[in-house]
Amino acid sequence: MKKRFHYFNIPLVELTLRLFQSGRISFKGPLVLFSYYLKLILALPATFFLFIFYSKKIKKTKILKDPVFIIGHYRSGTTYLHKLIASDKRFGFLSNFDSVFPNSNIFLGKQVQRFMQFLVNKLKIKNPFFNNSIAQLGDPAEEDHFLISKASAFSAYWRFIFPLRSHEWLNGSKQFGDKKYCEQWKREYLDTVKFITFKNKGRQLVLKNPPNTERIKYLLELFPNAKFIYLFRNPIDVFCSMKNVWKNAILKLYCLQNLSEEQIDEIVLEHFTYLTGQYEKDKKLIPEENLIEVQYEEFEKNTFNTVRKIYSKLNLHDFDETVDDLLTQLAKEKQYHKFKHQLSEETYKKVEERLKKYNKIKLQTQPGNNNKMQHPLKDFIAD
Repeated sequence: MKKRFHYFNIPLVELTLRLFQSGRISFKGPLVLFSYYLKLILALPATFFLFIFYSKKIKKTKILKDPVFIIGHYRSGTTYLHKLIASDKRFGFLSNFDSVFPNSNIFLGKQVQRFMQFLVNKLKIKNPFFNNSIAQLGDPAEEDHFLISKASAFSAYWRFIFPLRSHEWLNGSKQFGDKKYCEQWKREYLDTVKFITFKNKGRQLVLKNPPNTERIKYLLELFPNAKFIYLFRNPIDVFCSMKNVWKNAILKLYCLQNLSEEQIDEIVLEHFTYLTGQYEKDKKLIPEENLIEVQYEEFEKNTFNTVRKIYSKLNLHDFDETVDDLLTQLAKEKQYHKFKHQLSEETYKKVEERLKKYNKIKLQTQPGNNNKMQHPLKDFIAD
């Protein structure tokens, strides 16, 4: 009988436990692993003081209005939309600064954040997930990123650190089938949302977190009146973009194991089919008035009107009051440029066959180039 995985949810113990249960690590793995252990050890004093001074206040925090959840597969435009809606100052959100310093951000404060952003700008520290643009600590972040920074047992992002166990830790249905895990996850996630609400002085939250695409059932148990914005995109573009993230960011900076080209392909394809399949199965649980589906290609073409449509459909705040902030954020986003990615004919056919079941829009072989194929390679635009 396969040994059941146990979740201790004590950071140093959790990391060590997963290390021993995850098989071999790569040649550079020990250096990355050392940085993880060092960060967790340095965070111990802040964790202690956070518990002493703030735990009761956070526990007592009331969530007066259920969050707005932005869901969809990674690289489907969720980050872009998150930044646009989060520019509305009536919403609260989790920031990159919070995620990098999950236990000490309350103590460090805005002055430290500004100073660190100054250093990031001077040193030109890039964000490898977004075409190597300068990292912005004030930009919105994901809850699972926040949780993995604390080595929480209940983050889906362990699969980025130990991808050889990706199949087990990727598909949440295997974990949520365990009643004890499910209840513990809900408690951890609710504590996280209360923390974000406390830090944002009670404002309604807009949260973007791709793993939540498979957690609709459990999110509704916590927040029955939550609003959901689901983004979907040409799956071939998603595949190209996600594969680029694995090769140029995850494997280089976060992963403790090596992957072959074929293994990366399989992880990306399996995750896409699983995540999209779970959404299609569970979306019926969301009241019709609380869900809007947005096609990325249309969103990119008519961004302003799409955001206005979202506000109207979900009955969010008065849209006119956020127009100026939205236009300011849109101007900032114009600085971002996409890259082109090439797929071999063989890979293209494999990807098209695996993902066509989940495609809601017509597949494009060459966006922006009249869909003409350049044999034997096909170009795709991906971010």
